[in-house]
Amino acid sequence: TYIPAGIVQDSPLASEKTLGRGSIYARFEDLGYPLAQIREEISARMPTPEESAGLLMPPGVPVLDVLHTSYAEDGQPFEVTRFVLRADLPGLDYHLPVAD
Repeated sequence: TYIPAGIVQDSPLASEKTLGRGSIYARFEDLGYPLAQIREEISARMPTPEESAGLLMPPGVPVLDVLHTSYAEDGQPFEVTRFVLRADLPGLDYHLPVAD
């Protein structure tokens, strides 16, 4: 996960292991960055040798590479996270409310 230092400096996001009540997005909202939009780019690819070893993967199994970006109301991204998942085990299940 990457969060610009200017956003998290002097906040619990920069220094605490426990973020308190609510999700990480509640802490972003406390800092003036309410979540307005999420973009997720998902692709399949073959893993690097390090990923294969770290994920205990048998040969020939691809991974899902998920790039998650959170955007504020002004359209500026404020958090980016990359997830790498074994493609033979997990599934993706999305439930996203649609705003009017």
